[in-house]
Amino acid sequence: MKKGENTVASLAAELRMRRWARLHYVSSDQRKETWNPIVLDEMRRKDQEMLEAEDNSMKARVSSMYVPLAPGVRRRLDEAHEEVSTPHIIKMHDASTRYLQNLANELAGE
Repeated sequence: MKKGENTVASLAAELRMRRWARLHYVSSDQRKETWNPIVLDEMRRKDQEMLEAEDNSMKARVSSMYVPLAPGVRRRLDEAHEEVSTPHIIKMHDASTRYLQNLANELAGE
């Protein structure tokens, strides 16, 4: 049972070191070969992941520039749309403003 406990402890220690390596990532030119092999391995893995992500990103940018046409669909050009006239907006007044406006119109009419 003692051996199993050491295996679990060493696995936990390795996972902690790998997590530390990801959190404290440095570029390959700043790494020292004297560092723990687990840390170096995890940083190399992250290098590879970042390289793959950059390649995929570039491919996605290039492929998103063009939209493929469905096969067998004929292209068509629609005529230009007619300009829509501007809407006529009626200004609404509240009851007190309408009363004053009617009163002013009555007085002006006298």
